[in-house]
Amino acid sequence: MSSVAQQTDHRVRVGSDRVVGRTRRGGRGRRERNMRAHAVTTGGWFASANGRRRSRTKLTTKRTRSRTDGRKVERTRAVAPPAMDGSSRASPEEDSASVAVIRKCEVGDALRFATPGESRGCFFEVESKPSEDECVGAFRGVDARLRVDAETQTVRLSETKRDLDGDGRRKSTRLLREEFTREFSGWTTTLERLRRSGEYPSPGIGDGEVPCVDVVKVCGFEELRRRVLEDPSEWADGSPKDFKGLSENAHATLNAGELLALMSGQRPMVMCQLWTGWEEDLGRCQNVDLPYVTRLLKEVTEDEDLAYVVVSPPGATDKLGLTALIYPNRSPYKERAKMLASFGAQAAIVAGSPYYQTLIGRCLGYKEEHIAAHVAQYNKGAGITKEVSDLVDEELAKLSGVPVSARWRDGYATPSQKSGKHRRGKKKSRRATSAEDLEIMFGRRKK
Repeated sequence: MSSVAQQTDHRVRVGSDRVVGRTRRGGRGRRERNMRAHAVTTGGWFASANGRRRSRTKLTTKRTRSRTDGRKVERTRAVAPPAMDGSSRASPEEDSASVAVIRKCEVGDALRFATPGESRGCFFEVESKPSEDECVGAFRGVDARLRVDAETQTVRLSETKRDLDGDGRRKSTRLLREEFTREFSGWTTTLERLRRSGEYPSPGIGDGEVPCVDVVKVCGFEELRRRVLEDPSEWADGSPKDFKGLSENAHATLNAGELLALMSGQRPMVMCQLWTGWEEDLGRCQNVDLPYVTRLLKEVTEDEDLAYVVVSPPGATDKLGLTALIYPNRSPYKERAKMLASFGAQAAIVAGSPYYQTLIGRCLGYKEEHIAAHVAQYNKGAGITKEVSDLVDEELAKLSGVPVSARWRDGYATPSQKSGKHRRGKKKSRRATSAEDLEIMFGRRKK
């Protein structure tokens, strides 16, 4: 309920009578095919899209206009990506602007650009700056470099640390080399399986260089931290009834902003999609490849005040999807997280009944009027009835008698609150495995 024009909703709606009926007859294989046919990556009500629709706009250049609430959103025009033969279709002025961005960027900046044959934007997180004309960082699960070609004065993308075995498969990946990923139960197992199959990271850049055009700075990490601390509403409240969508840049940093809202004490829970397995192009659509997400997940594992648990989609394998529920390690948040994990709540799956839509929205701390707008959107205009609202309140009261605080912590973790080492997270929750379990989650209380 987030780009510039009204978007078509492509999120998963598991739990409708039609889908549940098919799972009874078709078993797990049919169930996974159904989910693949009805899903895209992050953007579900549960978490990383904050209840907002994902932008489906083409790669764009930026012009801004004022919204009625005073914030800026991007008005866009289509931009042609580089040609498939590697030549740039950009004008000399556009190439010059891209070169200027590379030369001015700093460590911690998130950049966006276009590459040959792609309509969606590519995002790059700058981790080091060896020289004025070169930056090194993360790009779609691999170590990569953006550099200015001195002869053509254009920007080129290449992969670093490309270590392949005799079968052409990667011997390791960025995420598998990171110790903190082992704290999220099941994630490294899934990543290793994908490495062996070659599905993620995808072959991508290859041994050569790829031309890049329309390079722009999205934001800086410290800038985003400051914005969230000063006003977390964009990342903590959910989306209002009249929300029209997020720009491509805003969507790219949405989950990072949500994590920062939690880490600064201004949000009670976040759901982060660690893996989405139902897209055809798996290597180009992962939430963890968006700017700052893995960096913040690492910080989560070092924060003594936070806890986390990993869950799989209801009735599906880990390869189809994994979501991390991250929350303050105290009541009533830990009890609520355990409850959500018990039925396999996912960041990219939309609950199919007003009861669960309301329950999940309240657990995530969204504003009540924004939850009501979401419920009405998915139930033909019908809002939250008093009966549903009372049932949700009753369920949450049973979990813990401790009230939810407006701020569970005052600001980001202090040095004394950081362990300096990774902590083992909770074991992965049991996931729902039958049509009956799916109905418990999505179909029982359709009032």
